[in-house]
Amino acid sequence: MSFQSRYRFHAAWLPGGWRRNVVVSVDPAGHIVGVSPDDVVTTARLINGAAIPGMPNVHSHAFQRSMAGLAERRGSHADSFWTWRETMYEHASRMTPECLNAVAAQCYADMLKAGYTAVCEFHYLHNQRDGSPYADPAAMSQALIDAAATAGIGLTLLPTLYQTADFGGAPPTQRQRQFVLATDRYLDLIDGLSRAHAQSPQVEIGIALHSLRAVPPDALRTVL
Repeated sequence: MSFQSRYRFHAAWLPGGWRRNVVVSVDPAGHIVGVSPDDVVTTARLINGAAIPGMPNVHSHAFQRSMAGLAERRGSHADSFWTWRETMYEHASRMTPECLNAVAAQCYADMLKAGYTAVCEFHYLHNQRDGSPYADPAAMSQALIDAAATAGIGLTLLPTLYQTADFGGAPPTQRQRQFVLATDRYLDLIDGLSRAHAQSPQVEIGIALHSLRAVPPDALRTVL
């Protein structure tokens, strides 16, 4: 029998609600292998407080973790979301796969420390700064997948379709070219990632549409 660590909680939230004297058994790999409510016999390390299931973070932009403090200051009276967005664009333009991987790994580790055990990553940093693709079109996606593996958090990666600057098919701005994928390139990215990680217990691949202003109706219908 493999060695297990056992922890006793005064209370824990289980599928049937709150239970008392809950012993949680964990194997050497860190996997929960047993949950025993109303257990007053098993010798276990007492943990003060209650236990609840890990929380999912269902909307993350991990690269923005490293821009904390860049926009949290008082500007002119005309400051708005749109002025914040310019700071975000400038910050995004500095991201490479290597940089994104480092920032995301720290972000995901911080999530784990705060009790989040899974994250949905709303990912639209697909291209290089000038809008040209990387040699590996999935380089930025893979940087996030590797970061999640390093941190040990469950990841639902949501590559995000972004094509236009506004309603009516307005062309993307210079700063937005880093986010833009043609519909066929987007579908190829989703297909490739889905195939590569079909058997992964830690990674799920989904789809996301940035917004109605950024995704023309024809592209939306094609993807869906």
